[in-house]
Amino acid sequence: MEASFHFLYILAMELKQFEVPLLQKNNIPQVIEKILGKKVFNVHIERLALDYRRKGNPHYVCNATFSLEKDSREAPQNLCTKTLLKKYPKNKSMPSEVSIVGAGPAGLWAAYALLLNGHKVNLYEQGKPVEERFRDIRRFLKSGIFLENSNIFFGEGGAGAFSDGKLNTRSRTEFSQAVLGDLINLGASEEIAYLSKPHIGTDQLQFLIKKMRKQIFELGGKIHFESTLQDISVRDNCLNSICINSKWQPCEALVLASGHSARNIYAMLQAHGVALEGKSFAVGVRVEHPQSFINETRFGKGVDYKLTGAADYTLTGKTAYSFCMCPGGVVVPCASEPNGVATNGMSYSRRNSPFANSALIVPYEVDKSDVKSGIAFQRELEQRAFEMTGKNYSAPKQSAENFLAKKSGDYNLWDLMPENINTSLEAALYEFENKMPGFIKNGLLIAPETRTSSPLRIVRKENGESVSVAGIYPVGEGAGYAGGILTSAADGARL
Repeated sequence: MEASFHFLYILAMELKQFEVPLLQKNNIPQVIEKILGKKVFNVHIERLALDYRRKGNPHYVCNATFSLEKDSREAPQNLCTKTLLKKYPKNKSMPSEVSIVGAGPAGLWAAYALLLNGHKVNLYEQGKPVEERFRDIRRFLKSGIFLENSNIFFGEGGAGAFSDGKLNTRSRTEFSQAVLGDLINLGASEEIAYLSKPHIGTDQLQFLIKKMRKQIFELGGKIHFESTLQDISVRDNCLNSICINSKWQPCEALVLASGHSARNIYAMLQAHGVALEGKSFAVGVRVEHPQSFINETRFGKGVDYKLTGAADYTLTGKTAYSFCMCPGGVVVPCASEPNGVATNGMSYSRRNSPFANSALIVPYEVDKSDVKSGIAFQRELEQRAFEMTGKNYSAPKQSAENFLAKKSGDYNLWDLMPENINTSLEAALYEFENKMPGFIKNGLLIAPETRTSSPLRIVRKENGESVSVAGIYPVGEGAGYAGGILTSAADGARL
């Protein structure tokens, strides 16, 4: 691959698509100097991606800017929310005091940006602080003791705090770049600003969330844990007040960042005439493989996997596709309601589990005439899985080979999911086997994967306000306008 470069401004240049050996990942200025035969300064990495298209020879591909004089213009600094706010005038239509429900990425970043803009903020979270939540989740995974408001979906940090910690997005905006800058300022590695697939890990996310909480406090914000939004009062199509833990209080502006699993919020909004619409999502299974199989399949033999890190994959078939792939991770059972179980993938920052997993999912079209049809379908699958495994919050498993043979092991997933979902998964497994030989033999299916995205959208205007009730501002995954940690936080910051 030939590198190309051109002038950005006087004495500042950009070098594109140049190869960086694995061992030189942290020595990119020296790599540029070797290519050019000249000394360079103020090197700023724009993008770094692992390229393993040539089996047995994985390497990085990089875009970087630099200058040829020591005293020339400084390298660009990482954007952050504080600097981004200088670009936009304050939203004068937003009241001086704002209530926010949900302390996931969208709620935390909405609170942070509003506080920086001079608003008073009260943030209400039905769950617990992340460190207490961690203990509850660990107890749930060990003994099946389920708490409705403190689990893998609910609590400070949102669902993303106990996931793979991926910060992927198809298109980076100035808002998502600002969130990455904020995370770096909180202590995340600077790599997340330029890696093509940035990742933090659930262990590191917990510390960053605690630091974000401290920043909100220092800016004068208040966070109320174990505080549940139970109801709202609407007069003349305007929000009038909210009920938190059975106590009513005035509220002119409510930022709803309640996440895609807060089904009680959807029901309450519908009862008050807040416009909702069904949204397509996807359901299926988690498929788990030995990480060694994924590494060898993707990178080839004889590669030092300590240098590459755990390999990932993205597969798209005619009937199903992979989603939220977790290299070196674990599959965890999860629930947001009693008597139901779903699955999710989680990994720590080192991604050093001997297993890899990914969702293998099928698009599901909701009944547009019934906005609750998606939730009803999710709940049906989750309750059926709960019954299948003996009501202990473990998730049913079946080898890919037994699934294709419709042969019962401990469980038969053909008895769990509708036939059209199963036949779509069946076709996809054969298709993916052709792309990655051994995919079936080494695969273990764990079901059901139902919480890929929100099954509803809270319809909003361009300025973020509900189209039907003034004063309600839905953001993040629960609003149906974001998917994942980074885009949810960016949606909160954008508001």
